Amino acid sequence: MSIEVKSRALQIILPAIFASMAVFMTMANLVFPFPIIPYLRFELAEIPVVIIFLIMGIKPGLTTTVIYWAILNVVGELVPLGPAMKFLSLAPTLVGLWIGLAIYHRFLNERRSIAASLGLSISFAIISRVLVTSLLNFVLLWYLFPFFLDIAAGSLTSTLGLIVSSPTAAILLTLLFTAIFNIIHTFLSIIPSYLVVRALAKAKLAGLGKLWIDRTVVSR
Repeated sequence: MSIEVKSRALQIILPAIFASMAVFMTMANLVFPFPIIPYLRFELAEIPVVIIFLIMGIKPGLTTTVIYWAILNVVGELVPLGPAMKFLSLAPTLVGLWIGLAIYHRFLNERRSIAASLGLSISFAIISRVLVTSLLNFVLLWYLFPFFLDIAAGSLTSTLGLIVSSPTAAILLTLLFTAIFNIIHTFLSIIPSYLVVRALAKAKLAGLGKLWIDRTVVSR
């Protein structure tokens, strides 16, 4: 089989494999809570999806995200809300990464700096993720599931000693610390993924060809 055929096969196979890996990591409960609001959990399952994005680009990355979401709707918890929240956290992260890399490639690529490209892409990933998740959490906490707002307010009081004097204060503080959680989560999802992809690039696995991130940004 030629390398070209292998590469086409991998474009189909890899998203499915890495989505399955993400599902396995979710089912294995590879998570740890955000101490300030414990119902928010950092999930290692995002890493395989970000890896595929960095290897193959935005379409395979989003395909992996959709497959991950679809499988979780069958085997996951809190269906359909749980899988939907994972999708609406992860998809904006990938889109933000893609926008940041596209802007860098279009306007700043003469610098050929991995650090600059990664910093710009992570910044857009954070902005995209925080905007979408903040809107989602406002709707969920204020309109659909206000008892979660009570839980969050209690956690803020017990962990930080904050006095939450009104529902308005509760939603504002909860959204603030949820945004902080998502900022941290963005780094925890992207940095390990990037290190794995750099290792794959050095390994020069047959069939992968040049990685998408390397075609987008050429390092010095």
